[in-house]
Amino acid sequence: MLQSLSREEQVVSTVDVLGDGMDQLREEHELLKREMMELYGMAKVVGQDDDVLNWSVSLNYLRGKTIQFVEKMDAHSLWEDQVLFPMVRDYSGQELEHLNELEQEHKLAHGHIMSFLRMLESCSAPVNSGKAKEAAACLLEAYTVLSGHFHKEEENLFPLAEQMLTDLEQFFSC
Repeated sequence: MLQSLSREEQVVSTVDVLGDGMDQLREEHELLKREMMELYGMAKVVGQDDDVLNWSVSLNYLRGKTIQFVEKMDAHSLWEDQVLFPMVRDYSGQELEHLNELEQEHKLAHGHIMSFLRMLESCSAPVNSGKAKEAAACLLEAYTVLSGHFHKEEENLFPLAEQMLTDLEQFFSC
């Protein structure tokens, strides 16, 4: 579709996509960070109460919340990987190392979360505190990766994308 548009129409289309995308990205970051903190809080207490002999119910609840989070995180990551990162690469005219790192962090965090879910699939009730802590540790690792990831995006990628948007808007207004 972009091939049939004039250069001016392509710039306007890119500005619209990027502008709307950055607004969406900021909103998603806030939502994902809140949900990530909630998962972290729940995972942190799993296995900590010695009086609880079976952690199955708590882990199943955490599993459901994690699946909801993963669906949102995957959609968010897909947009970044397929739209935002390529736009920023095209804009900068070079392969940016921190973009490669951000893409790898998506995969790493996803891997930790999937490890948690796989561990729960292999557990049968009752789940003792040791096994519960082991499973929850995967989510705590994902939290660590995602905390740094979101910070890097907000400190490095957002300003670059905003500058790109400003430059395109200025170019178009000339």
